[in-house]
Amino acid sequence: MFLLFQARVTIQNYYLYRHVGKPGWNIGWAWNKNEIIWSTFGAFATAQGDCSAFNYQIAHSCQPTPVIADLMPDAPPANRSEDCCRGGLLSAWAIDPSKSFSSFEITVGNLNISTTVPPPANLTLSAPGPGYTCGPLMETDPTQSSDIGGRRKVQVYRTWKSTCTYSSFLANKKPVCCVSLSAFYNSKVTTCPECSCGCKETNQNTVPCISEGSYSSLSDLNGLDVVQCTDHICPVRVHWHVKNNSMNQWRVKMTVSNYNYKKNYSDWNVLVQHPGFSQKLITYSFNSTTLPTVGFTDKVALFWGLQFYNNQLLQADEEELGSVTTDILLEKDLNTFTLSNGWALPRRIYFGGEECEMPLPDTFPIFNDFIDCIFVVVFDGVNSYANGSDACGEQVPARGGTRVFVSKRGSLGLVSWYLQRSPYQFEVDSVGTVSASLVTYAAIRALQPDLIINAGTAGGFKAKGASIGDVYLVSDVTFHDRRIPIPVFDLYGIGLRHAYPTPNLLKDLNLKVGKLSTGDSLDMSPQDEATIIANDASVKDMEGAAVAYVADLLKVPAIFVKAVTDIVDGEKPAAEEFLQNLAAVTAALDEAVAQVIDFINGKCLSEL
Repeated sequence: MFLLFQARVTIQNYYLYRHVGKPGWNIGWAWNKNEIIWSTFGAFATAQGDCSAFNYQIAHSCQPTPVIADLMPDAPPANRSEDCCRGGLLSAWAIDPSKSFSSFEITVGNLNISTTVPPPANLTLSAPGPGYTCGPLMETDPTQSSDIGGRRKVQVYRTWKSTCTYSSFLANKKPVCCVSLSAFYNSKVTTCPECSCGCKETNQNTVPCISEGSYSSLSDLNGLDVVQCTDHICPVRVHWHVKNNSMNQWRVKMTVSNYNYKKNYSDWNVLVQHPGFSQKLITYSFNSTTLPTVGFTDKVALFWGLQFYNNQLLQADEEELGSVTTDILLEKDLNTFTLSNGWALPRRIYFGGEECEMPLPDTFPIFNDFIDCIFVVVFDGVNSYANGSDACGEQVPARGGTRVFVSKRGSLGLVSWYLQRSPYQFEVDSVGTVSASLVTYAAIRALQPDLIINAGTAGGFKAKGASIGDVYLVSDVTFHDRRIPIPVFDLYGIGLRHAYPTPNLLKDLNLKVGKLSTGDSLDMSPQDEATIIANDASVKDMEGAAVAYVADLLKVPAIFVKAVTDIVDGEKPAAEEFLQNLAAVTAALDEAVAQVIDFINGKCLSEL
């Protein structure tokens, strides 16, 4: 008499960020008692073996060391079992737990009825290649299986479990990805380390590479991974670019590029270790989640593609690399955030669970944020501190109606360009966005300052708590008279930009904070008023947003100090109130700007 038993095998992927991709998993083991597999549901044995001893019934597999593979999702119902047939693919646990496991059933025979059923030995898992090492199957408390659509619980006879762990060193003879870095504050791009994934000339384990323009030889390399010839010879590169920095947020652009001409990466993911992930993050073109960490303080975030959009990293072709990209917007912890010492750059990056080669820290793009030179652009009478002629160590000639004033306050080079009079027949101050743009652009090109301060007067809104003589440190700037009622162009017209964040300056000087709206008219039309209210502005002027536009264009940080001369939503006409209060408010503004400069003197941008 021989014993038959039915076994249900479940493979569960508990790795948070490593999935099992194509061509899928294979699981194998060694029988202890010459068992055979009579039938399978939800999977199949890759080889039948010699079943000639069982001529009364055809066995599914008589291999002493069977290897089992998953069925495809379109398998016929008669061949399926519960939770089967995913084509061997298992999602990472953190991405989709419902697809992180797969099951199949086998009927096992050829055991003597008096024999105690032993567990299989020498369990192996290929998922899809080498790298996994499995422990012995250990008996545990018998589990329950479900029946009748989950309405009935059936106690099983015995349950064994094994844990398989993954090692990159066993799976790969060389790295499979590398990291490059760049930042808005430095023109240098830190490329992937040379020979990150091997050097073709010296390492026979390196995959074949093809130089640009040699694509005709691709057909001669069927079945092999072929990458574009680069200094790093990596199939995949992850590029991290620190894009910009604003008052309460900072932005990163992350791009993943595929240099492999023969392989797509389906259901790819990227894991990044960075302390900034302790704060809220928004990802625009990828899915993302933060993961728990043990043993280190930095946080980690997992990114993966959007279904049916970019969840497949396509192979390279003759025209371009396969790539996916997203912006990542991160909130700041003002107690820890800094651009100094490479803080904004990632600590580690993993692609598909494999650690990527990082550049050495001494090659990182460095942020030198010591403030040697400030450019103060003024459009009314704030000039009592500007009385020299050397601009940050250089002589700056007068340009048209613009005069250049310089004062040395301690070690700080202070440059003030004061638009005194229109060079044409009107003999009035050159106010407005055109003059503001021109003088800001010319000054940045000539002086290359580390910081711009736009100091001037503004109208305030009583509804937002403004009073005559209030001095504001501006948080955001917009336009209110550039009306372009076309999608996307409307946002361009508003032109929202953030002032450089200065939390320590704000705390020290105790200035008011508000948003600034800019237009080319002293009065306010109903359309202007509606836009200003929508922009949530506390003050309005005629230059600020233009200065911000040019500063942003040329990547120079800018702050805005505005003093209220008139109440726009008050009872008096704006022009009358402006002229009445100009002298007194200008004196208050002059004092505030001097305090701002004294605070900045000797500091770095990150200390503001």
